Amino acid sequence: MISGNEERNRTIIKYNIAGIVMNLLLAVVKITAGAVAHAHAVMLDGVNSLSDMISSLLTILSSYIAGKRGTRDHPLGYGRLEYISSFVVTVIIMYVGARTLVEAVKTIIHPHDPPEYSLLVTVIMVVSLVCKIIYGIIMRKKGRSLDSDAMIMTGTESLGDALVSVAILIAIVIYEVTGIDVEHYLCIIISLMILHTGALMLKDCIDKILGIRLADDERKRIAAIPAGFDEVMNVSNLAMHNYGENYYVGSLDVEVDENLTAGEISRLTRRIIKKAAEQGVTLTSVGIIGTNTTDTDAMEMWDEIIAVARKYDGLKKVHSFSKDPDEDIISFVAVPDYSVASRDEEVETFTREIKNRYPDMTFDIAVGIDM
Repeated sequence: MISGNEERNRTIIKYNIAGIVMNLLLAVVKITAGAVAHAHAVMLDGVNSLSDMISSLLTILSSYIAGKRGTRDHPLGYGRLEYISSFVVTVIIMYVGARTLVEAVKTIIHPHDPPEYSLLVTVIMVVSLVCKIIYGIIMRKKGRSLDSDAMIMTGTESLGDALVSVAILIAIVIYEVTGIDVEHYLCIIISLMILHTGALMLKDCIDKILGIRLADDERKRIAAIPAGFDEVMNVSNLAMHNYGENYYVGSLDVEVDENLTAGEISRLTRRIIKKAAEQGVTLTSVGIIGTNTTDTDAMEMWDEIIAVARKYDGLKKVHSFSKDPDEDIISFVAVPDYSVASRDEEVETFTREIKNRYPDMTFDIAVGIDM
């Protein structure tokens, strides 16, 4: 039986093989036609097609390796290799943009023999344009459905090359009508657009390699897994790490009635871990926070603490409340809002206010992470 991840990798490989064949044919035809017609831009576009072929090869290689099972040295698998592959593809895109820019400037400074455009060259560029647009749209659409950054970037690269083909076709029309060779000026404009797109893609790759906060919809999806159990009162301290698209490894805490037995808690955590695994989430641990739901005074105190916390913009939430009746110790977690610059000062002010309200109590307030 083929797993969903294996099927995903097979689909990625299949689409990129089609790209390799297409780009190899386009590269051979354009380089040959450009050399015959003294059309430097057409030859350069053929070189771009070769770079696209290399990008597809890298994506295939990374998808194949990423689909391998974990080993002793890499027990969580090789899914992150897709991010590295996307990074390399992005660097290639920027290199092609920079090369196009440099070559266009060189040709303007040192003009070569005038081009001899023919109907065949025009037809080749039109076919190239159509192929690049269709392939780029398909790759981006399929990449989004498979959550494959490498496929999306390959599609973006193909659409970028389509812009180069458009520039060359415009240059052919202008040359045939006026006799003025402007292909290299148009290529400068297009190369700058490619470099801009590549810079944005590079930032996205670096963010994922470094580690980035989960999107809100993903956080809600993962938090909803334990929240679906009747015993769970609250979910907190969600810490997830991405080891490939849609493969998360991490931990979380759940609040339960402190009167649950060890056996009941053990069965609950096993059920949570199993359900999470069915949805592509590996939970390395499920922390348990016991809450006293029968102490009326404690619950009133907690409600007041929550009300105070809501006054502070630098506080995202408070959770995991516990009151030790024997030691008069109150503990909970305060989570700062990282989007607020004064969050640290507001957490300190909030802590002082709470302690002043209950001078006879000892407080153990932990600062949580807004992940």
